[in-house]
Amino acid sequence: MSCTEDFTDWASPQSNSANEPTQTLSMMVQPTVGSIDFATQTSETIQLFTTNLVAGQTDGYTVVLSSDEKEATATIAADADGYVLTEDLSNAVSSIFGKAPVERTLNVTVSTIATAPTPDGDVKVRRIANPYTLKATLDVPYIATAYYLVGGPNSDWAASAAAKSIKFSHSGKDVYEDPIFSVVFDAAASGDTWFAFGDEEACDAIAGGDWSKLFGCVGGNSQATSGQLDYRYNMGKDNSFCVPAGAKKIKMVVNMLERTYEITQVNISESYYLIGGEKGWSEEEALTQPFSHSNQNVFDDPVFTYILKGGAERWFSFGDADALSAITKNNDWKQLYGYVDQQADKGKFARRCDMAGQPDNTFHVDGSAKFYRFSVNMLTLEYEITPLNFDPFIYYIGSTDGWSKAEQRLALTDESGIYTGYIYCADPNGWGNEFKFQKVAGDRGTEVNSGMMSGGITGDVADGGSNFKAAAGEGIYYFTLNMATNSLNAVRITNMNLVGDFNGWNQADDAQQMTWDAANYCFVITGAGVTANGWKFTANNAWGINLGGDINDLTQDGSNLSAVGTTIKLYPTRKTSDKIYCTVQ
Repeated sequence: MSCTEDFTDWASPQSNSANEPTQTLSMMVQPTVGSIDFATQTSETIQLFTTNLVAGQTDGYTVVLSSDEKEATATIAADADGYVLTEDLSNAVSSIFGKAPVERTLNVTVSTIATAPTPDGDVKVRRIANPYTLKATLDVPYIATAYYLVGGPNSDWAASAAAKSIKFSHSGKDVYEDPIFSVVFDAAASGDTWFAFGDEEACDAIAGGDWSKLFGCVGGNSQATSGQLDYRYNMGKDNSFCVPAGAKKIKMVVNMLERTYEITQVNISESYYLIGGEKGWSEEEALTQPFSHSNQNVFDDPVFTYILKGGAERWFSFGDADALSAITKNNDWKQLYGYVDQQADKGKFARRCDMAGQPDNTFHVDGSAKFYRFSVNMLTLEYEITPLNFDPFIYYIGSTDGWSKAEQRLALTDESGIYTGYIYCADPNGWGNEFKFQKVAGDRGTEVNSGMMSGGITGDVADGGSNFKAAAGEGIYYFTLNMATNSLNAVRITNMNLVGDFNGWNQADDAQQMTWDAANYCFVITGAGVTANGWKFTANNAWGINLGGDINDLTQDGSNLSAVGTTIKLYPTRKTSDKIYCTVQ
């Protein structure tokens, strides 16, 4: 029984003047159930309590559920007899604790607005009881933290179960909050691909000859692409999954809370091409507009990207080489891809021939941006269109300057989003020679970090967590940062040389090697032998990185220089100037 120590018998007449607020008094609550297991609860309602109110004095109660472990609360309604809807109570428990089938302890506080008689007539009085505790266990399927494919490309099912080599992917969140697991795997080399899956316990049980703990498809239609899951021991049959011969890759997505699955065949080409856009709609023109892609296997990285020039209205589609060939050979445009339903900044796409009524659904941009990044994920069949308008510079901030100054900078050398330049990376404080970039110097809200480089980090720089890391140690690095494809490459400058007519254009002439002056952020050489017949700067004894043009505005692959002097200083980092420049004395 639950009541306050100073309980006032509300049955006795209470006096309230017309201007006094509604009184709050205690009432007596008797719990009718101490614990609830929703797995055994079959009725639509549950009586939680009774009170000492009599019929007609309340229409119902407000029940507030809380926990000593969680800050969240939930409120549900009870009728005049203390009954609540089973579904309401279950939802309230899951809203506080999540969906895991674990016994929970709840604090239950019951209140109501009751009618109480007084000499001046009936008044409304708020009644509230002291909390009592209730234990509850939700009825949800058990979900393991990991699942493994059994069978599939491996004809020896027992071996694949023992190895647990093909693991389903998961977000890492609580499995009852995110019950979605997925896997992409190779189809069998020949014939149909048969498979099942299970958790670690199921895989281990196979070693003892017990295959019943694996999951199979309810109903026994092994080639169904979607349906319900269940344990083999519940179905009394294997009911393994099967994908017919001809598939390259197979994707399976399972919802282990709802016990559902979806299976799709994945066929990703090595290359895709934009058709339309800046050019025409022929196969020949489309083949000059390939999407960019990382060096990874297309099934490991299914994202392809095209940078589309803006400035004018553009209509476009895309497809692989076979789709383009179908246009030329058969005037068949239905192998191209188009958006599903309505075009937006992001959404789903499909082959035109797979959409109802076979609509064109050609993609479109209005041209208001300078460029557009068009990204497609050929595994999930999702696209994203991003307008791109790039600032002229992007700034380095990191350990070189104690993370306090954003002065060294890369310049936009291609309006499609490519920034290049030289950065001095050092670690005077022993902090790890790490760094980031900022679109606006000193503004952390504009930072560009390693986690944003979905297109990859290559060369002599690495992912240092959220920071980039100068992997080759202290020195000058030549960076190429592509903000359209979100990729970064860096080359450590091991030497900077003078090369020209004076030394037979020998780009590896050690006698003309410059020395780095860290205090002044410049390369220096004295006794230079350059002549007015032409010379340039080269890095790493090769022509891949070279500077020429105007001594006040040096550029990659610039024309030969003609200034003459014996002391030359090269300032490559744009720390104090927007330009890369040199002095010749």
